[in-house]
Amino acid sequence: MSKGAVPEPRQVSSDFPLFFLESVESTNTFMKEWVRSSSLRQGTVLYAGTQTAGRGRPGNRWLHFPGNLAMSLWVSTERTGEEIPWTLKAAFVLLELLSDLGVPCVLKYPNDIWLEDPPRKIAGILVEQVNRGAVIGLGVNRRTPPGMEHFGACEALPEMHQLALGYGKRFFRTFLSNGSDSVSQAAILERLNGALLWKGRWVAWKGQNGPLVGKINRLGKTGQLEVATSDGKDILLPETVRSLELLEPFHG
Repeated sequence: MSKGAVPEPRQVSSDFPLFFLESVESTNTFMKEWVRSSSLRQGTVLYAGTQTAGRGRPGNRWLHFPGNLAMSLWVSTERTGEEIPWTLKAAFVLLELLSDLGVPCVLKYPNDIWLEDPPRKIAGILVEQVNRGAVIGLGVNRRTPPGMEHFGACEALPEMHQLALGYGKRFFRTFLSNGSDSVSQAAILERLNGALLWKGRWVAWKGQNGPLVGKINRLGKTGQLEVATSDGKDILLPETVRSLELLEPFHG
């Protein structure tokens, strides 16, 4: 991490590695540089009051409005090929947290969280690999950014400090400790399948040779989205799938 480029993160919790920066271009970018230059504790969380250049998946931006949550979390545990990806694990924790806060939400595969009613995006997840681990970025809207009225928000959510602390602690207990709060992969998939947006409906996505369509079935055992094509074949979509959109009506 470049010395003097930005202030050093300030630890704001005495019993958990939770750090705060007043302003940063991107919490994920900062965290990746921090991981490379320091020995961080497993489950370290960084969040920011202002994020000026937040990133989504390749080619996308995440617009941050002050008061919304912009955070990143470091995991040093490598994932095996038989495990579901960190993106879906992060989504599981967020869905559980929002449900406990009285805000029912659903998963738009692979990395977005939508309000259940009205169906609008309220959160996004960006996972990036670094140093045999992963940085998990999370953005949650308490307020809708100006000019982004098609996004969802919920001002009834706790302020960003409590959201960051609550999410970080829950994630650590669920995936990074050996305590009683750990959850099996089967239970995670059952929860995510129950919250899967557009399940049983036709969707379109970008394939290598153009747009493709299929009907959403479920998440498979390693978290890939299973869809049935119009010719009766079942295929799996990886978490790198782009532009998954609802296709209604479909006459196939």
